[in-house]
Amino acid sequence: MTDRRDAQFEVHGDPPQAVRATEELPPAAIAAMLRAPSTPTLLELLGITGQDHAELSALIEPALADQEILAEITRTAALLRQGAGLTVPEADLGASQQAQDALQQRLAPGEGLIAILALAVSTSTVRAWHRERGLGTEQSWAVLADLGQQMRVHRASSGRLGLHQLPWMALNWAGRLVDMGRLQFDLHLTGQGTLSERWVIGTHIPATGPLDPSAVEESFTRATEHFTTHYADLDAERPATAPAFGHEFVCDSWLMNELLPRELGADSNLGAFVDRWEIIFQQPGTDTAAFFVFGARPPYDAAELPRTTRLERLVGERLADGRGWEVGLGRLVR
Repeated sequence: MTDRRDAQFEVHGDPPQAVRATEELPPAAIAAMLRAPSTPTLLELLGITGQDHAELSALIEPALADQEILAEITRTAALLRQGAGLTVPEADLGASQQAQDALQQRLAPGEGLIAILALAVSTSTVRAWHRERGLGTEQSWAVLADLGQQMRVHRASSGRLGLHQLPWMALNWAGRLVDMGRLQFDLHLTGQGTLSERWVIGTHIPATGPLDPSAVEESFTRATEHFTTHYADLDAERPATAPAFGHEFVCDSWLMNELLPRELGADSNLGAFVDRWEIIFQQPGTDTAAFFVFGARPPYDAAELPRTTRLERLVGERLADGRGWEVGLGRLVR
């Protein structure tokens, strides 16, 4: 531990490698946080708006009145609040997902309610980590507002309040995700246990609009500036043959498929994005493509998927005739 700027946290390492909470909150404290007059504003800061905000707000009091549900919110919040940083494992939110979703049926159909409420009361540790590594308050909330975005994606695919992407939110609350305009980026180790082990920057494309090439370029530029400025220590740990830290990006996505520039054109937004990358390998990912292109989760009838855009026709026809779709891992050095 090198610093204690707030009695709630211990900061480990110099430069900081982790921020850890010094104590867990009891159920009464969790309930008080969710009942606080500031909760509606907190939900808005987390990107939860419109129908999701209204329905979630209406479920808070019934959730707190159920002692088993409150206990699960408290336990999950403890996992999320425990620590954030480079050396902290992500909370395993999926381990209890089935049991939590069964509890949720007492209040409302669907999935993810307990995790959503636990995430909402567990922002302090990750925000402390953001401060330690140079992410301002506004940028910090922009990262955490991805919770609301993932809830909107869930509603678009299911028609109801909820959250499917629990591992993704655990990564976010571990503090290794940043929002840089059109794109999001995460820090993770590659080549673990080998001589090529190093930190790389993962690239993610939220479903927030077109992939305009100028906006994409701006995001990469901002990412390099952010990581080389605030994580310069990670460059010293790299193998001599690796690119400088902050200049090596990877993208594990359904978009990493050479069919997109070939069929949609290299001058299309998607084609231009894919053309930036060296695709290292591909593997089957039909259901992944069905979700990201159509918002469809199994079971679905591929023949019934819409064909209103060139992208939908390209992907939908391959899913329907059995050719499927491959997801890939791309690498980009800038």
